[in-house]
Amino acid sequence: MNYRIALTALLTILTILSLLSCSQEDPAIETLTIASLGSDTLYTGREYHLSVTSTPRVESPRLSWSVSDASIASIQYGGVLKPLRKGELTVLVTSLQSGGKRVRASRHFTLISSGVYLRDRSITINPLETYTLPYRFLPEDYKPTEALSWSVADPSIASVDSEGRVRGLTDGETTVYVRLGNPLSGFFSEDSVAVTVRHHAAPTYTYTDGVLELTQKVPGLLPMVAKEMPYFSKIIVHGPINGSDLLFFSEQNARIDALDLSDTRIVSGGRTVLPKKRFFSDPEPTAVGVTDDTLPRAFASGLTIKQLTLPRGIRGLIDFGLSFIYTSLTFPEGYEELQLGEFATTRLQLPGSLKRLYCDQPKLFEEQNGGPNDLKISSVEEELLLPKGLEELRALLELSSPLTLPRSLKAVTLTGRFDDITFAGPSAITTLSSTFFIQHPNQDKGPLSTIQAKTLRLPEGLETLGARALAAGAYGYFISNQQIDLRTALNIKQLLLPSTLRSIGEAAFFSAQIQEPVTLPQRLRTIGSLAFYASSLPEITLPESLQHIDDQAFALCGSLETVRALGKTPPILGSMAFFRTTKQGRIERLIVPHGCKSAYVQAGYAPFFFDIVEAAH
Repeated sequence: MNYRIALTALLTILTILSLLSCSQEDPAIETLTIASLGSDTLYTGREYHLSVTSTPRVESPRLSWSVSDASIASIQYGGVLKPLRKGELTVLVTSLQSGGKRVRASRHFTLISSGVYLRDRSITINPLETYTLPYRFLPEDYKPTEALSWSVADPSIASVDSEGRVRGLTDGETTVYVRLGNPLSGFFSEDSVAVTVRHHAAPTYTYTDGVLELTQKVPGLLPMVAKEMPYFSKIIVHGPINGSDLLFFSEQNARIDALDLSDTRIVSGGRTVLPKKRFFSDPEPTAVGVTDDTLPRAFASGLTIKQLTLPRGIRGLIDFGLSFIYTSLTFPEGYEELQLGEFATTRLQLPGSLKRLYCDQPKLFEEQNGGPNDLKISSVEEELLLPKGLEELRALLELSSPLTLPRSLKAVTLTGRFDDITFAGPSAITTLSSTFFIQHPNQDKGPLSTIQAKTLRLPEGLETLGARALAAGAYGYFISNQQIDLRTALNIKQLLLPSTLRSIGEAAFFSAQIQEPVTLPQRLRTIGSLAFYASSLPEITLPESLQHIDDQAFALCGSLETVRALGKTPPILGSMAFFRTTKQGRIERLIVPHGCKSAYVQAGYAPFFFDIVEAAH
């Protein structure tokens, strides 16, 4: 009996000592985290070793691993994960030393089958036409040890050889398969493409001295005709075109000098278009299918054809990228609206039917001298002729020639760098508001260079310059950052205002850089608050018609030396209308009509000027 009691006591002591030892060596885990593998996309046929971090830190924690679906992946002791099939998977890990608490962590993965993948999901070919199916391996570093196996479901409709060349035999639909490995072995990969064989009337064409002119009633036949021709000084196409035609132009563009698609229309179907990698480090691009009246960016941005005439009826954004400079970009008649993204061309030819033109970049970059993020603005080297019937213009451009705005314009927003900007005679625009400016879409990114021009001539018929009409970017940056940055300001040599102008709104020329004297028109009645705040102008003439100059309208105009007032009755001054902190806070001189000095002194002008002088008779 005593023996049993002694033995029980000994066992109890040993148990207590063991627990104490464990508690000292293995503290209770409070949190777990499955470390990232760098990507949550995993491939079958590979092993991935998952690791865990814990709080407090434990070098070799006791863990239990599991997966949400054991049919698509297995996980072994130590966190060795083996994807078996494609699908979505969650890995769960549980701590076995958490002091009785349930401490878990999980991470979600997307499983993709390693092996071969076809670029096209469906193709349509003619009887006797041959097309080689493009394919690639995933992951990118995957190197198969055996050859691909090709087969076709119905060999009476189409055939396929060991290189993936599909040949149409007779009208019908079938499926072509590509396989890697053996279903009975440890690794197997398969992909397929739907094949439609349909007889089409052969296109008609002529080929003389490198000029190919082709007419096709159905799209996608041009590559069959053109692939054997040695070179193309020009290709002219009539009829519908699809992805197959666009892919041919893209792949063969080094052989094509000029491409005229003015008598074509883009229709859906055909081959997919594969975007070109701009940099080696870029991820592998995804092929893009072609839909009706849509020009894929994959086509436009990778094209190097110098003279390009676009198809009819393209919808949405046309983004060419700035990698290449085109000799000419031409749009056929019929367009009423165009949305152009990035482009650089010597000559841009617009249709006379155009009503609305948008030339802007989806993304603007902060300007940094000499750096990779310099502001990139779409450019036109030769004079840009705008259609006479254009009603709306929104443009971010760099032009080296004068820009004449048509009288038909009802709305305009211009940003960028220009030579001269003028209107062709009286305009339908009576009010401008937040019109000439540049402003970064993300104000946190800082300022950008604003519109630059030699001469800005505003149109006759204009009556009102609304709030921030020519300074939206500069004023917006000032409000956000409480400082003036001249890179956001209007920068011009000469400002010419119309005789019809009656009012200048709040901050309309905020911090504008104007090199030559400004004469305000004779019908002008009011100048709003902050209208010329911090602007750089050497001299300004105030008309006889002027009645009000609102608060700080000309405050901090550091370059202003002379103000000429033509009115015998002084305009009513707002608070600190001509306030400045330089040169003892005063402007050099105010010139007033003969016999009117005392009136201007009594109206409160004297504190802002060193001298008020009367003009000679």
